[in-house]
Amino acid sequence: MKREIGFLLDMDGVVCHNMPAHEEAWTSFFRGHGIEIDLHDFRANTMGMPTREVLRYYFKRDVPPEEANAAAVVKETLYRKLYLPRRALAAGLLPFLKGARAGGYRVGLGTGSKDDNVTFILDGLELRPWFDAVVDGGMVTKGKPDPETFLILADKLKVLPKNCVVFEDSLLGEEAARRAGMAIVAITTSHRPDEFKHAALKARDFTTLSPAKAAALLRP
Repeated sequence: MKREIGFLLDMDGVVCHNMPAHEEAWTSFFRGHGIEIDLHDFRANTMGMPTREVLRYYFKRDVPPEEANAAAVVKETLYRKLYLPRRALAAGLLPFLKGARAGGYRVGLGTGSKDDNVTFILDGLELRPWFDAVVDGGMVTKGKPDPETFLILADKLKVLPKNCVVFEDSLLGEEAARRAGMAIVAITTSHRPDEFKHAALKARDFTTLSPAKAAALLRP
């Protein structure tokens, strides 16, 4: 019987190089609240988290859902305004996705972003047809580093976790994939290669990656 293999891609920093715009938006947002964020700390400890968790980390208090939703509207609107003029696919992504489809692999998107930002990227870059399933931040109760996002996505793809390869740019995402029992490809747009401790393969983008190379990371 043929083994079904799934490729699970994070969105921000993986399918597109948009994290600088997110960081600019967060920096501006928190500066408006009298908080200066250190980007190294941001990348190591909050990148990939749901908005409410990011707010809780920097405000150092619980944040009610209503406050988090209002803050998200402000921050995400600014992010989309900043990124729109530079919105583009990650290098090599489309050939990779075409190769995955031709090879019979199942491809999913697992992101902590909510549906408005997913629409902004997937539809804005005409990527949605290449994904068999999508799990966004509004579909889970626990964000990364909890493995819920990737486990739900694997279930939607009808692929066993042990037969999945995750493509992640964040350390919290890497940890989520590790907890899910999945192989990991680190996309090094947000962190140095040496910062990833569990990735079997590391690449700046998809130009040096192929579906066969990614699938080879799985145990027979």
